[in-house]
Amino acid sequence: MLEVLLIIVSIALIIVCLLQTGKTDGIVNALTGQSSNLFAQQKERGVDLVLTRITVGLGIAFFVIAILIKMAG
Repeated sequence: MLEVLLIIVSIALIIVCLLQTGKTDGIVNALTGQSSNLFAQQKERGVDLVLTRITVGLGIAFFVIAILIKMAG
């Protein structure tokens, strides 16, 4: 039962990660020396905030389920 749940959480985690917007623009600007707002405080809003929270929740669930499977086996 836990194995099936782990597979479902894994697939959901992959999908949610792929739906998130890329944040590589700031990293590229920092490495190339271009001016950027990399270190400015930028808050996530709307869909980005929801996807980030779902990703964190699914990541925690993934590790908890994996540990439970290892302890049971």
